[in-house]
Amino acid sequence: MTFRIYTYSASILLIAGAFMGGGIDAAAASTTSASGTSIPSAAQITDSGANVWTVSAGVVHENGALAGYTSGVTRLLYDNKVIYQENSSGGWWAWNGSNWASSSDPRKTPSANGTSIPAATQITDGSGNVWTVSAGVIFQNGVMAGSSNAVTQLVYEKGVIYQENPAGGWWSWTGSTWAASPNPVSSLVTATNNTGACLPITMPSTAALFSSPKRVFAHYFAPFPLQVNNVPASQDYYNTQYLSRSGESDKWVAQGGYLRARPLALPVNPAADWLLLNMEQEVRMAIARGITGFTFDVMGVSEAVGSGSQLQTLLQAAQAVDSRFKIVVMPDITALGSNAAAVVQVIAAVAASPAAYRLADGKLVVSSFDAELNSPAWWLSVFSTLNAKGIDVAFIPTFLNWTGSAPTFSSVTYGFGDWGTATAASAAGMQGDPAIAHGKYGHVFMMPIESQQYRPKDFVYWEAGNSATLRDSWTSAIQGGADFVQMVTWSDFSESGQVEPSTDATLNPSIGTGFYDLTGYYAAWYLTGQQPAITHDVLYYFYRREPTTAAASAQSQLDKNASGTAEDDIEVVAFLTAPGVVEITIGGQTYSENAPAGVSSYKVPLQPGTPVFALSRNNAAVFSFQGGVQIYGHSGIPSGVLDLTYWSGSASATGICAL
Repeated sequence: MTFRIYTYSASILLIAGAFMGGGIDAAAASTTSASGTSIPSAAQITDSGANVWTVSAGVVHENGALAGYTSGVTRLLYDNKVIYQENSSGGWWAWNGSNWASSSDPRKTPSANGTSIPAATQITDGSGNVWTVSAGVIFQNGVMAGSSNAVTQLVYEKGVIYQENPAGGWWSWTGSTWAASPNPVSSLVTATNNTGACLPITMPSTAALFSSPKRVFAHYFAPFPLQVNNVPASQDYYNTQYLSRSGESDKWVAQGGYLRARPLALPVNPAADWLLLNMEQEVRMAIARGITGFTFDVMGVSEAVGSGSQLQTLLQAAQAVDSRFKIVVMPDITALGSNAAAVVQVIAAVAASPAAYRLADGKLVVSSFDAELNSPAWWLSVFSTLNAKGIDVAFIPTFLNWTGSAPTFSSVTYGFGDWGTATAASAAGMQGDPAIAHGKYGHVFMMPIESQQYRPKDFVYWEAGNSATLRDSWTSAIQGGADFVQMVTWSDFSESGQVEPSTDATLNPSIGTGFYDLTGYYAAWYLTGQQPAITHDVLYYFYRREPTTAAASAQSQLDKNASGTAEDDIEVVAFLTAPGVVEITIGGQTYSENAPAGVSSYKVPLQPGTPVFALSRNNAAVFSFQGGVQIYGHSGIPSGVLDLTYWSGSASATGICAL
């Protein structure tokens, strides 16, 4: 069930004009001014309704006529399609279409929920007021706020200012005075763990997972290993090259950098076989969330052949960690093309490995990315060559359009797979596909499980709807009776579809865990056929750090939406043992929803600040925690680089999930 609350106010028009005698420049009036334009500096402002605003002698004019009553105006500001004025007393007013309404400086981002003094030096509340403490006395905008003395802590929590005194007493600001209050932050968790805060269930035993006739594969993309060059993470290739706008000799400067996310940081490993050890760690990470194998994308013979190649190393790692964890070789036809000899060589390279996935009859399971680029006859010749080498293949190609390819490929395939499209509508629409593969063709079906698709290098994203695409993908696989699933992907950071835990240049281990952890819940359900019992409350969040329409001055162009309707929301997915109240606090406003026991999703509009998520039950706080990344407004991230990644994390009463 999805809960959605939006609050709408009457349309407010904000436009800044020129400090020039009310005159209008007709040529300039044809173009809407950029958000953030202000007078002075600009001579006039044109709003989204083509109205031209100017200022003369401290008086505001709209299209040359007086705009309500104004006097002593020192600044006119156009921000997010609203016109604001600041007067000589420092007061702010917003134009509502016919008059000026009291407001605050819209450029002031409220402090994050839980911000406190000391630690911070000041707090900005939801109305733009700035709070400070000096010698134990509280000041609001430089003026004493009521009566206060010997204040030990000032806290901003859910849009309210609180103070604590030396005796441990708490008081909240009512707008004019201080009122006695309980401790507002007693439920805020800040400690981290990698157990109860990450999963709301007890995962089934590995025996139960591997004994299932179904399989959960994750698409392994070798160019993005856990470590590229085994140096401290802050100095490694990810941070200095892939995540840097100027990395790789400015190769990706137009895009603002190659990647937006990276694998979690690892310490430098002095062992000579550190690449093998890292792959073993990846296998363990995958098994921990119910993934029972990898499909390995091969783009060149050198990736597959030879004892030191990535594919051979992964086969060795899988066998060392758990012999039940299997690898499916996947020649990538977008890279290998029609080079039949290369494809034969790649497939043959895994045939002798005990870690390669085989059916009960001994056939080697092979997939292929974008298999339809070559004809069924071409593939038949490849299999004939392999058969002559004693390698009998069960082919489950991964198509970009399986329904269009199935009629001609059915005679040379054991099953069908599809790459899918990372939108919730597409994921939900595939629920009936396994039945078609079973009934019409007598084939097995491998369902794609998508998280998100965002490709900074190509200036494009698909709207995943926060976690909706992942959850709908799993629902289609479970309810549709898919034989296998393929996570798209485990580690392709260039397309942002990775379910492997991730982070950014800050190396924060708690901001890229949500898709990985949700995989554990749904994989357990899919493999065992039983919906897991929720053992304790966990809240997951999914949100971007800026709107899809945010400015990106450091890029040559904005990123475009390839499919789905763009969404700018903050989502919390609640796993609850009993009904409770879920809250999201952002921008000085708290949104709440009565959530049932079980799994529910709740979204509110994206807005600047750092959200705080909370759960209460029977009017008592259970726990609350702060989201891991700050959200910026339409002016964008200060770096000028657009980041449309859905960042994610979770927490429980025991703390915040960090892996």
